[in-house]
Amino acid sequence: TLDRIEEEEDINRIHDYFSYEHFYVIYCKFWELDSDHDLLISRDDLAKHNNGAISNKMIDRIFSGAISNSQNMREGKMSYYEFVWFLISEEDKRSATSIEYWFRCMDLDGDGILSMFELDYFYQEQVHKMEIYGIEYMPFEDYAGFG
Repeated sequence: TLDRIEEEEDINRIHDYFSYEHFYVIYCKFWELDSDHDLLISRDDLAKHNNGAISNKMIDRIFSGAISNSQNMREGKMSYYEFVWFLISEEDKRSATSIEYWFRCMDLDGDGILSMFELDYFYQEQVHKMEIYGIEYMPFEDYAGFG
Protein backbone atom coordinates (compact mmCIF):
# COMPACT_ATOMS: atom_id res chain seq x y z
CA THR A 1 0.00 0.00 0.00
CA LEU A 2 2.81 2.41 0.80
CA ASP A 3 4.26 1.84 -2.69
CA ARG A 4 0.85 2.58 -4.19
CA ILE A 5 0.63 5.82 -2.21
CA GLU A 6 3.94 6.98 -3.69
CA GLU A 7 2.77 6.11 -7.22
CA GLU A 8 -0.81 7.43 -7.01
CA GLU A 9 -1.32 11.14 -7.64
CA ASP A 10 -4.69 11.21 -5.81
CA ILE A 11 -4.29 9.35 -2.52
CA ASN A 12 -8.05 9.50 -1.98
CA ARG A 13 -8.32 6.73 -4.57
CA ILE A 14 -6.47 4.29 -2.29
CA HIS A 15 -8.96 2.67 0.08
CA ASP A 16 -6.71 0.39 2.13
CA TYR A 17 -6.33 3.14 4.72
CA PHE A 18 -8.29 6.25 5.57
CA SER A 19 -7.76 9.13 3.24
CA TYR A 20 -8.24 12.73 4.21
CA GLU A 21 -11.55 12.60 2.36
CA HIS A 22 -12.71 9.63 4.47
CA PHE A 23 -11.63 11.40 7.65
CA TYR A 24 -13.48 14.55 6.62
CA VAL A 25 -16.74 12.76 5.81
CA ILE A 26 -16.66 10.83 9.10
CA TYR A 27 -15.77 13.92 11.09
CA CYS A 28 -18.61 15.89 9.49
CA LYS A 29 -21.07 13.14 10.44
CA PHE A 30 -19.67 13.17 13.97
CA TRP A 31 -19.95 16.98 14.21
CA GLU A 32 -23.54 16.97 12.91
CA LEU A 33 -24.60 14.43 15.54
CA ASP A 34 -22.69 16.11 18.39
CA SER A 35 -25.46 18.55 19.33
CA ASP A 36 -23.51 20.43 22.03
CA HIS A 37 -20.17 20.22 20.15
CA ASP A 38 -18.27 18.88 23.15
CA LEU A 39 -16.61 16.29 20.87
CA LEU A 40 -18.63 13.53 22.53
CA ILE A 41 -21.80 11.93 21.24
CA SER A 42 -24.56 11.15 23.73
CA ARG A 43 -27.21 8.45 23.49
CA ASP A 44 -29.67 11.07 22.26
CA ASP A 45 -27.20 12.26 19.64
CA LEU A 46 -26.60 8.72 18.38
CA ALA A 47 -30.36 8.11 18.22
CA LYS A 48 -30.48 10.74 15.43
CA HIS A 49 -27.98 8.82 13.28
CA ASN A 50 -29.39 7.77 9.91
CA ASN A 51 -32.84 9.17 10.76
CA GLY A 52 -33.23 7.05 13.88
CA ALA A 53 -32.32 3.74 12.26
CA ILE A 54 -30.54 2.38 15.35
CA SER A 55 -33.00 1.00 17.90
CA ASN A 56 -33.03 2.19 21.51
CA LYS A 57 -32.13 -1.29 22.70
CA MET A 58 -29.11 -1.34 20.41
CA ILE A 59 -28.05 2.14 21.52
CA ASP A 60 -28.27 0.95 25.12
CA ARG A 61 -26.00 -1.97 24.24
CA ILE A 62 -23.50 0.25 22.43
CA PHE A 63 -23.20 2.41 25.54
CA SER A 64 -23.30 -0.55 27.96
CA GLY A 65 -19.61 -1.35 27.72
CA ALA A 66 -20.17 -4.40 25.52
CA ILE A 67 -18.08 -2.76 22.79
CA SER A 68 -15.84 -0.29 24.58
CA ASN A 69 -15.42 -0.04 28.31
CA SER A 70 -13.88 3.43 28.17
CA GLN A 71 -14.62 6.06 30.78
CA ASN A 72 -16.56 8.08 28.20
CA MET A 73 -18.80 5.15 27.31
CA ARG A 74 -19.44 4.39 30.99
CA GLU A 75 -20.59 8.00 31.32
CA GLY A 76 -22.91 7.67 28.31
CA LYS A 77 -20.67 9.51 25.85
CA MET A 78 -18.99 8.27 22.65
CA SER A 79 -15.65 9.72 21.57
CA TYR A 80 -14.64 10.32 17.96
CA TYR A 81 -12.51 7.15 18.07
CA GLU A 82 -15.52 5.09 19.22
CA PHE A 83 -17.72 6.78 16.62
CA VAL A 84 -15.30 5.78 13.84
CA TRP A 85 -15.51 2.17 15.05
CA PHE A 86 -19.31 2.41 15.15
CA LEU A 87 -19.60 4.05 11.73
CA ILE A 88 -17.26 1.59 10.03
CA SER A 89 -19.32 -1.23 11.53
CA GLU A 90 -22.54 0.44 10.45
CA GLU A 91 -21.45 1.15 6.88
CA ASP A 92 -19.80 -2.17 5.93
CA LYS A 93 -21.52 -5.01 7.74
CA ARG A 94 -19.49 -7.66 5.87
CA SER A 95 -16.15 -6.84 7.51
CA ALA A 96 -14.83 -8.92 10.40
CA THR A 97 -14.77 -5.76 12.53
CA SER A 98 -18.43 -5.07 11.83
CA ILE A 99 -19.51 -8.65 12.47
CA GLU A 100 -17.71 -8.64 15.82
CA TYR A 101 -19.13 -5.22 16.74
CA TRP A 102 -22.77 -6.17 16.15
CA PHE A 103 -22.32 -9.65 17.60
CA ARG A 104 -21.00 -8.15 20.84
CA CYS A 105 -23.95 -5.75 20.89
CA MET A 106 -26.46 -8.58 20.53
CA ASP A 107 -24.75 -11.06 22.89
CA LEU A 108 -26.55 -9.80 26.00
CA ASP A 109 -25.07 -12.34 28.41
CA GLY A 110 -21.58 -12.32 26.87
CA ASP A 111 -21.45 -16.08 26.43
CA GLY A 112 -20.33 -15.94 22.79
CA ILE A 113 -23.62 -17.41 21.53
CA LEU A 114 -26.66 -15.56 20.22
CA SER A 115 -29.69 -17.26 21.73
CA MET A 116 -33.21 -17.12 20.36
CA PHE A 117 -34.08 -14.86 23.29
CA GLU A 118 -31.36 -12.37 22.31
CA LEU A 119 -32.38 -12.38 18.65
CA ASP A 120 -36.06 -11.93 19.53
CA TYR A 121 -35.19 -9.18 22.04
CA PHE A 122 -33.81 -6.96 19.28
CA TYR A 123 -36.27 -8.10 16.62
CA GLN A 124 -39.33 -7.02 18.62
CA GLU A 125 -38.23 -3.39 18.67
CA GLN A 126 -37.72 -3.50 14.90
CA VAL A 127 -41.22 -4.96 14.51
CA HIS A 128 -42.60 -2.05 16.52
CA LYS A 129 -40.88 0.44 14.17
CA MET A 130 -42.19 -1.43 11.12
CA GLU A 131 -45.73 -1.29 12.54
CA ILE A 132 -45.43 2.47 13.04
CA TYR A 133 -44.39 2.94 9.41
CA GLY A 134 -46.93 0.45 8.06
CA ILE A 135 -44.27 -1.95 6.82
CA GLU A 136 -45.16 -5.63 6.60
CA TYR A 137 -43.01 -7.97 8.64
CA MET A 138 -42.68 -11.66 9.27
CA PRO A 139 -43.13 -13.14 12.75
CA PHE A 140 -39.86 -13.92 14.50
CA GLU A 141 -40.76 -17.59 14.53
CA ASP A 142 -40.66 -17.64 10.71
CA TYR A 143 -37.10 -16.30 10.72
CA ALA A 144 -36.07 -18.64 13.50
CA GLY A 145 -37.40 -21.68 11.66
CA PHE A 146 -40.35 -22.38 13.98
CA GLY A 147 -43.11 -21.25 11.61
